[in-house]
Amino acid sequence: NSFMPLAPIKYTKTIQTPVTDIQWSTLQILKSRNVKIPQFIREAIKEKIDREASELRVKPRKIICPF
Repeated sequence: NSFMPLAPIKYTKTIQTPVTDIQWSTLQILKSRNVKIPQFIREAIKEKIDREASELRVKPRKIICPF
């Protein structure tokens, strides 16, 4: 029963997003409290996608037959 360690995830895509002054200062406060900002943002995106997953899926169209 040997344990196989998982390879670290390689992040290959980047995104640049403008933020407001309030958002920037909030991120700086989190950083001063030793929160890893990139990881925090990735987790927030993941939570948002999970929460809205049903809305993001393509819904099948109903075929209306007039006959």
